[in-house]
Amino acid sequence: MRTMTVRPMLAAAALGVAMVLSGCGQEVKRENEQLKAQVATLQKENADLKNQVAAAKADAEKAKQDVEAAAKELQAKDEELKQLMAKRGPTKPPAKAPTNR
Repeated sequence: MRTMTVRPMLAAAALGVAMVLSGCGQEVKRENEQLKAQVATLQKENADLKNQVAAAKADAEKAKQDVEAAAKELQAKDEELKQLMAKRGPTKPPAKAPTNR
């Protein structure tokens, strides 16, 4: 008689444990799906940021080349100005205006 009451109790306990675990399993699955979605979002953001960094590096390199080109052009103009000044000869100081006192 004792085994008759133990078996239903064990069956009920096993059923209860299965119900609890299946409920927790659904919660774990839902959380897992949310985490997968977050990982996908973060991976996309990471790729976007890497692209932005690459674009910024390319812009910085172009700006550096532009500055170097402008510096060379300035140097060439400076040389040209020096040559023109040398051809012109020494400059005379401006004559003083007569003063009427």
